[in-house]
Amino acid sequence: MLILIFISCSDKSEKIPVINYEDKKQVLDVVKKFFDENVSVAFGGVFDESDKETIIAGIEKNDKSEWGIKFYQLQQIDNEFEIKFETKALDGSFKESLVDKIKFPMRNYEMIYYNSQGYFMGSGGGEVISYIIDFGKKEIYYAHLVADPEIPPSLYISPNTQDRYIREFFYSYFKRDYPKLRIVEEDIKID
Repeated sequence: MLILIFISCSDKSEKIPVINYEDKKQVLDVVKKFFDENVSVAFGGVFDESDKETIIAGIEKNDKSEWGIKFYQLQQIDNEFEIKFETKALDGSFKESLVDKIKFPMRNYEMIYYNSQGYFMGSGGGEVISYIIDFGKKEIYYAHLVADPEIPPSLYISPNTQDRYIREFFYSYFKRDYPKLRIVEEDIKID
């Protein structure tokens, strides 16, 4: 009984180790242990104007109340991770996707880039969803590619994506695979 109490107390007093924010594996392991074991991706770095290192953690939600992916900006305060900002649940999955940090010339911090890649390709044709998440401005820039045999390849870019570098990034990324790509004003829904 005494051993059980000792083990229980030592688990609660375990300290978050010193984090090397550039070591993706360590960041993921620490966040899974001290924040949420369901974290699928985690990145350390400077993600806003504060110039302080924080962690971005991504969790896939698949329950009755939420479906999709969420990103959390975590700041270490003493021996806990506090949520500095979190996105709403976004369409997507971490299966077969690409998630990484991205830097643009107009920001002095990094952002998160998400691309669903093959995950949505089975949906009535081909769809790819991309996000660039700017934690400094608390903005989510969204692009949706639809490649359906009945219409030319079409790319919708969310209206809040006014920065030309981000718009050009979305367009040029998809233009490589779809030379006849056109930008559309309204998002296309595939049934």
